[in-house]
Amino acid sequence: MAPRPRWWHTLQSSKAEVLLAVDLYNRSGNERQLEAFIVHMNLGWTKLLQARTEESGGDLIVKNERGWRRKHPEGGYLYKPLRELLAEQFIDSDPRRNNIIFFLGLRNQIEHRHEAKVAALVAGRTQALLINYEQTLVEWFGHNEALGSELRFPLFVSSITEDAVEAVKIVRAQVPRGVLDWVQDFDASLEPGLSADQRFDFRIYLIPHTGPKSEADAAMSFIREDDLTEEQRAAVEHVRTIIREKHVPVEDLNRFKFGEVVDKVAARLDVSFNGYMHTQAWKYFAARPQTNATDPAATKPQFCVYNSTFEQYTYTPAWVEYLVRHLSDPAEYALVRAWRPSVPHGATVIAPVSTPAAIPT
Repeated sequence: MAPRPRWWHTLQSSKAEVLLAVDLYNRSGNERQLEAFIVHMNLGWTKLLQARTEESGGDLIVKNERGWRRKHPEGGYLYKPLRELLAEQFIDSDPRRNNIIFFLGLRNQIEHRHEAKVAALVAGRTQALLINYEQTLVEWFGHNEALGSELRFPLFVSSITEDAVEAVKIVRAQVPRGVLDWVQDFDASLEPGLSADQRFDFRIYLIPHTGPKSEADAAMSFIREDDLTEEQRAAVEHVRTIIREKHVPVEDLNRFKFGEVVDKVAARLDVSFNGYMHTQAWKYFAARPQTNATDPAATKPQFCVYNSTFEQYTYTPAWVEYLVRHLSDPAEYALVRAWRPSVPHGATVIAPVSTPAAIPT
C-alpha cells in the first residue's frame, strides 16, 4: 500500500487537536477550560487549513516580495499564520472566518479569574466554532473524516433550569468591562446581519420531549419551526422574538443624521456632547474620511454611510451605542475631546485668521 500523503497526517493531527479541545472544555470545574478550548481549536483550524492547502497543491511557506521562501529567525522556513490561511480559503464576509478571528482576539482579552463568566457570554460562538469545523471538515474531505461519531452531547444543568435567563443576565453583568466592550466593538465591526448568522453565533431552544419513546428516538433532534405544535411554539415565543418581515433594503433606512446622533448620545451621557464633540469622535475613531477626501464613501460602514445622492453622511444605531459606551469613560472622553490631527514632520501650522467654518457633519 502506498504511503499516506503528508496532508492526510496533518488532517489527523487537526482532528486530534479538536477532540482534545472539546474534552478540555467539557471537563467538570472552571479552571481555564475556555482558554484551553480556544488554543486547541485554533491549532485544529490551522492544521485543517494547512491540510486543505497541501491537498490542493498550495504553498504553506511565507514568501518575500521577490517570491522567495522566508526563513524563520530561529531556523527553518516561516509558515503562514492562521489569519493568512483564513484569508486564502474564506472571503471576508464568511461567518466561519469571522467566528475564528473573534476567538483569536478573545484569547488576548480573557481575564482568568472571570473566565467562566466570559465562557457563558460567548457560549453560542464556542458551539459555532466546533460546528463550523465539523461541517468544513466534511465539505473538504468527506464524511469518512467526520468527528460526529467521536463526539457526544454533554450532560449539563446550568442553561436549562427555569432561572437560566436571570442567571445569564447576572453572569453578563459580572464580565469585566474591557472584555464586554471588546466583544461589543467586534460585533459592531461586522457586516449587518452577520452577527445573527448561526455560523458565527450558534443558538438553540430546547423543548423537553415528553411523549412516548420509540426505538428510533434520539436524545436530540432538530425540528423545523413549522413542525412545532401550538404549545411548543408558544414556549419558544416566550423566550424570543421572531422577525417575520423581510425588509427590502432602502437607502438610509434606520440611519441617523448628524444632529440626531448628537441628540441621542447627549441624552445618555452625563457629560457635554455637542456637534464639536461628534466631529472629534468621528475623526478620533476614523468612522468616516475627512471633509473633501478623494473617496468620501471610504467609511466604516458599520458606523457611517455616505449618501452620494445628497452628498451627506448618515450614521447607524451601532455608532450611537459605540459612542455612548466609549465616551462614558472619562479618560476616553478626554482623549477624544483633546484629539488633534498629527502634523507631518517639517510642516508649518498656520493659525486661521478668519471666523471658524461650520462644523462638518
